[in-house]
Amino acid sequence: MKSFEDLQELGANVIHEQTHIARAKLELLLNKTYGDLSRVQFMGFMSILEREYGIDLSDIRQEYDEFMQTHPEVILPKSSVILQAQSRSRQKWVLGGIVVIAVLIALGSMTQGKLSISPSDDVIKLSSTDVQVVDQNTDVTLPVEMNVTGVLPVAEANVSVVKHEKNTSTASVVNFESAMNIKPIAKVWVGMMDMHSGKKTQKVTKDSIVLDGSKNTLFMFGHGRLEIMTPEGNKTLRERNAVWFTLEDGKLQQINEAKFTEINKGTNW
Repeated sequence: MKSFEDLQELGANVIHEQTHIARAKLELLLNKTYGDLSRVQFMGFMSILEREYGIDLSDIRQEYDEFMQTHPEVILPKSSVILQAQSRSRQKWVLGGIVVIAVLIALGSMTQGKLSISPSDDVIKLSSTDVQVVDQNTDVTLPVEMNVTGVLPVAEANVSVVKHEKNTSTASVVNFESAMNIKPIAKVWVGMMDMHSGKKTQKVTKDSIVLDGSKNTLFMFGHGRLEIMTPEGNKTLRERNAVWFTLEDGKLQQINEAKFTEINKGTNW
């Protein structure tokens, strides 16, 4: 890992797993959308990335400062607009609350005055009326779409809260018999773990990765744009997100994240 461009190649998903920085913030940072990041946020993210990946990002810091100096209107007007909107909204709610309380007090006084004299027929009927309780708790089931890397929710249903649960099912696998090497179509981050010793290595590369069939190895790639090269021919994957493989007894299998985490003793990497 040598430069900011290497981080861009690595992608927001993989960096999130390593640093736990929110994916949305990483997308802004990697795309250099400086106007949507405050100085405190930006400099904090830079420090984390420098520490985790051992690179110098001072040129990106300078680029951010130069941007802010030439665009002084980017941060401050947005903050003032938000504060004004909140202030007006709060005043309206306070005024509305006072009016409602005053009306309730007046109605309460009138009702109390009537009850203190004698209960009317209307009051007696109201007090004896049955109250029907409607149970509005309904289940909402989201449609899901299966692929070889896990279960992904299809964002079609109109619900206010969606609970994402980790996929713990047995991994779907795609077999690549007698695989010789894996060639990235574009530069990619790859992590490798010896399944016998537990030793881990990682690198960013665009070169072919030669497979050693005598070792059992666990692989994680930052993206799935890969060419699996075998004696029988080549198989091409074109997945944008991270992909995982096991090489056991000379057989390469593509697995999902849940299976990878299980083999990796509970960690994503």
